[in-house]
Amino acid sequence: MQYKNAIEQLLDEENNETIYLKSDITGEIEAFEQMALIPYDKNLYAILMSKKDFDEGNFENGGIVFRLDQKRQKLDLVEDENIVFEVFDIYDKMFEEGNN
Repeated sequence: MQYKNAIEQLLDEENNETIYLKSDITGEIEAFEQMALIPYDKNLYAILMSKKDFDEGNFENGGIVFRLDQKRQKLDLVEDENIVFEVFDIYDKMFEEGNN
């Protein structure tokens, strides 16, 4: 299997592998599952959930929103609550449409 960075994994529709990210704060490697890839306001955002929460079914903990920076090949944690709200709103609408 060929190595893919997190951006490549997120953009690969066939990918179902765990995504590993190194925390800028702690330096530790954290495991995530991809919940969705959301286009919003000329950017692409990923909703990721910690692998532990995902495996334990703790979906009420929600996910974490990252902005994909394809130029730098980096995921940036989104801290702007307005953007987080909008991304989750789009995700909820997509989820509802998929279940109708």
